[in-house]
Amino acid sequence: MIKNYFKIAIRNLSKNKLHTGINLIGLSLGLGVSILIFFFVQFEMNFDTFHSNSENTFRLKRFEMFEGELRSSFSTPIVSAPALQEEFPQIQNVTRMISGVAQAFLDETNTQSQEFLMVSPEFLKIFDFNLLQGDPSNVLGDKYGIVITEETAGRYFGEANPIGKSIRIRLGESYEEYQVAGILEDIPENSSIKFDMLLNDENLDFMVEERSRNSWYNVFGETYVTLSSAKQEQDVEAGMEAMMKKVLGEDYEEGEYFFTLEPISEMHFSDDPNGGMVETTRPKLLWILSTIAVLILLIASINFTTMAVGRAMTRAKEVGVRKTMGADFGQLVIQFLTEAFLTTMAALIIGVILAEVLLPTFNELFEKNLVLVYGLNQILILVGLVVSITLLAGAYPAFFLSGLKPIKVLKGTLSLHFGKQGLRKGLVAIQFFISFLLIASTLIMVHQMNTIRNFDLGFDQNMVVLVDVPEIPSPSFIKTINESFKQAELYRQSLNARSEIQTAGITIATYGDDAFWEAGFPLEEGKQFQFRVNFVGGDYIKTLGLELVDGRDFNPDLGADSSAFVINEKFAEALGWDDPTAEMLPSTRFDSHEIVGVVKDFNHASLYQDIEPVLFAKSPDAVFSGINSLSINSATNPKVIVKGTGTDFESFRALLESEWEKVFPSEAFSFSFLDETVEAQYRADERLGKMVFFAAGIAILIAAMGLFALAALSISGRTKEIGIRKVLGASIWSISWMFNKEFLIITLAGILIALPLSLYVMQSWIEQFAVKAWPSWVNFTLLAIGGIGFTLLIVSAQAYFAAQMNPVKTLKDE
Repeated sequence: MIKNYFKIAIRNLSKNKLHTGINLIGLSLGLGVSILIFFFVQFEMNFDTFHSNSENTFRLKRFEMFEGELRSSFSTPIVSAPALQEEFPQIQNVTRMISGVAQAFLDETNTQSQEFLMVSPEFLKIFDFNLLQGDPSNVLGDKYGIVITEETAGRYFGEANPIGKSIRIRLGESYEEYQVAGILEDIPENSSIKFDMLLNDENLDFMVEERSRNSWYNVFGETYVTLSSAKQEQDVEAGMEAMMKKVLGEDYEEGEYFFTLEPISEMHFSDDPNGGMVETTRPKLLWILSTIAVLILLIASINFTTMAVGRAMTRAKEVGVRKTMGADFGQLVIQFLTEAFLTTMAALIIGVILAEVLLPTFNELFEKNLVLVYGLNQILILVGLVVSITLLAGAYPAFFLSGLKPIKVLKGTLSLHFGKQGLRKGLVAIQFFISFLLIASTLIMVHQMNTIRNFDLGFDQNMVVLVDVPEIPSPSFIKTINESFKQAELYRQSLNARSEIQTAGITIATYGDDAFWEAGFPLEEGKQFQFRVNFVGGDYIKTLGLELVDGRDFNPDLGADSSAFVINEKFAEALGWDDPTAEMLPSTRFDSHEIVGVVKDFNHASLYQDIEPVLFAKSPDAVFSGINSLSINSATNPKVIVKGTGTDFESFRALLESEWEKVFPSEAFSFSFLDETVEAQYRADERLGKMVFFAAGIAILIAAMGLFALAALSISGRTKEIGIRKVLGASIWSISWMFNKEFLIITLAGILIALPLSLYVMQSWIEQFAVKAWPSWVNFTLLAIGGIGFTLLIVSAQAYFAAQMNPVKTLKDE
């Protein structure tokens, strides 16, 4: 019996090759894109689930009140880890997690920058990273023991067993030998925590002064805890206030400074730009991508339904004959669903092949290493897609056709006009609505990103190169900055001596939402004044082309203007200054200083953020003497910022590298472009825009095939009417218009609903930008005209060929 269903289904599908081909192409395209998206979403949803204690493990989140605004961050005080373990018996294990970069020996003459995580010995008890070699109970117990990944081991030691071997690393003022105590399997792709090397957090004494290590107001890295049970989360949070009263004493004010716990199962999904040290994905992105996949599949399924209903009269006779021969309702339903199932299965096979072909492009677009592994979860996704599409595309035609009365069908008295046409037109209108919704959304995104790309940031980013200079570590943060700047100044001066160099400066911060450090000092009225700070040297302001609106630039000589500040207009405005160069910062905490210049407001952060008060200083002593809060979320090593005189980058790079080898003969040379750093801030939205554009193209292609097939069906069913109209003198234009007006109404309905809805849907996306711009009504008008022209072209072409037919052939009896 089942064999017969498949035989008849294959016979019917092969008999109607055009319709089968259109359905197959549409479903294959839809499935290919959807498989990639659904597998990607499933991959993202499984982040950090491989940790056996994931339900009981939490990340500490800090809340602090500034000027009546409660701000949050995942940066925590170093002292919080032992305090939590002492205060709460519910906590089984706790670990710090502090990232850093140090110079490490590759051989006797060359070093490289080595990223690392500094963690507590309990780190590998909390997180299930696979230890291949080493004692799991004490692999991080020694201050001078390190754990490295397989990839890192190969980079340092090749094929040799690294256990017991040493790597020389500079965390403080000199290099120390660290012995490899363990080898980890390379970190899984679905881990939010990524690292190459683990060090014991006892090494913090090389990097941070004791006063800072014991301060509740200096924050470094993050803190993770494992509870005996996830149900104890509320108990721990409820006890936070008592702990803060205990440790802060008279400084404690209720609701001003406290901590909460965030489950690690949630840390990968964050819309917060300050997502901490872990790799994050915006939940909104996953929702948008999933919606795109569903919409594309819906359009492809609508094609199947509209063409099945369009062929209803032909299939109705088949149903009548089969019912007369004894077929019941259930058998006919199964027969039609079998045809839908076979088409979907064939499309699935092609779709999987298409997904594999598109995978490298998808990975490049989203900067992922997604691999299409067909495990149980993936198989269930594929089965779900097949079942859903089979029912979605085939259910209505199956139940509708199987329910026809054989007497009416065979007598020729059955009328399908109203239901058939109404449903088909409604489904086509939905197709056009979805297609134009995606196109209009793409238009809005492209226009906004072009606005961002062409926006004047207030500084020159073209042909500006940033060269990373090694940091000279020290427990004293001020000493680290000063000594590192002296080293950077040697390189800057060597570049300045070359005629090919226009200007060169030194900076700590580059560009981005957290690149400039955040600092604050108390005002007389008790409020906290928050601002962004950057330490600079040389001709920084000149190199970036920042515009001075008052006063002067820093003296570029090393040591000069050590007590001077340059601020931006926003800084002066926030403090209500009319003549900033005659003012002093309103806090008695600051040492003697002067404000020597004011630069025009510029965008130091991405255009997601408003312009903030900014202060530039050459000496950290002048700033650190007055502030009472400091938050650092970016690299702390200096960069020499260079602008050349020519356009030949290869020779420019060779010059930078040759001068580097003179000053730093054993250090690795590393550089980046400022404009690429700027562009990187918008990469996520650029990727999303490309994905929506691609989806819109697929949707239009599938809708076009559906419109072509539906128009062909509509015209083929009215050939006699066309013949009569021609005999009565109707022109080709009037016949073409007769068909076009039906489809134009459908097109206009889809456009008129899609365009305003796209503005509503994209409102939340565009609101994330501080600088925003909507496309003009002209753009939307042209889009609507394009949609109308698209419909006219497809329908008119088929109507023209139908009108060219000889009426004698179409009017003769069958």
